[in-house]
Amino acid sequence: ERVCGRWIHKGSGRSYHVKYAPPKSMNMGFDCKPLPETMKDDETGDALMQRPDDTAEALTKRLEGYHKETLPILDHYRPRGVVRHIDGGAPIERVWEDVQSKLGRQ
Repeated sequence: ERVCGRWIHKGSGRSYHVKYAPPKSMNMGFDCKPLPETMKDDETGDALMQRPDDTAEALTKRLEGYHKETLPILDHYRPRGVVRHIDGGAPIERVWEDVQSKLGRQ
């Protein structure tokens, strides 16, 4: 949901999300998806874009790579007690609090 709903302003890198941080200009179509022509940067009015790899198909491939390449690394380090779990699906403020806490910073 987070990846596929992400839109960016190419010039500045500002990031928007159809659910969590929509641009003020966003209008939805009959299919309950944002109309691309209404996705405009709040500051400049420039058209927003989606990255080519922010699609369901690309996400599936990225997850396959994660399971193939990253999980074995986690399995190697988990018994050593150095792996920390953070719920990246939580609200960003909570994610940041968890990162700080798990790193021993407050």
